[in-house]
Amino acid sequence: MNARTDQYRWWLLDGDLDLVSDGHIEGDSLPAVLANVTLELDRLGDRGMRPSNHPYRLIVCRGSAVVAVRPPTVGIC
Repeated sequence: MNARTDQYRWWLLDGDLDLVSDGHIEGDSLPAVLANVTLELDRLGDRGMRPSNHPYRLIVCRGSAVVAVRPPTVGIC
């Protein structure tokens, strides 16, 4: 990791707060990181995970700080 790129961690939780998927993302800015997380979420179907009608919550952290939270939404996409 270089000085210009920060590492972020993200979690996708379902309506019961069970972990659906998670990962590490690097990026130069929070919007870039969120775009990369969106790409990762789009690829969940490639790994056999299909969207359902459960509310999903996305949490993104940088170090110990929460930097983005998407309120529960229906479907993964």
